[in-house]
Amino acid sequence: MKISKHTHPRYIVWLKYFVVISAFILLLDFLYTEFVTYSRSGSIVLAVLNVLIAIFLCSIPFLIVVYFLGQNITVTDDGLLVEFLWKDLNVPWDKIIEIKPAFGFWRSPQDTKNTCIVLTNALTPFHRLLGLIYGPSVRPAFIISPTISEYHSLVETIKNHTKKR
Repeated sequence: MKISKHTHPRYIVWLKYFVVISAFILLLDFLYTEFVTYSRSGSIVLAVLNVLIAIFLCSIPFLIVVYFLGQNITVTDDGLLVEFLWKDLNVPWDKIIEIKPAFGFWRSPQDTKNTCIVLTNALTPFHRLLGLIYGPSVRPAFIISPTISEYHSLVETIKNHTKKR
């Protein structure tokens, strides 16, 4: 049963779509550049490897931006549903370890007072990257931005459930 759904404002959702479309256009540009413009370069295997490496290096920052800007969170009786790339991932209450202020390697804790990070044991390997960047922790994590609707009630709900254990 859903108790509450916390979403981001429309401008953040549109920004998320813009970033995804930009990543897709960048992929098409790489493919066009390697296979049409420079098709006389020699080995096709080398050209494919160059494209795959470039796509991998460029897709990680795009995915981080999309994830950070647009995750919706739904509170249920059993835990949280965290949106990740347009799919809801279940995070049971007993898998949440801690909620604390987020800390990034380019920011100080004083700058991120309002942004929280939730450390958990129930998410994807990509979430470990977020735990390392904003945690700093090796645990999987997700971020709660102050732009999400009913931010304070969401943070308090998570804190209350972590204190009960």
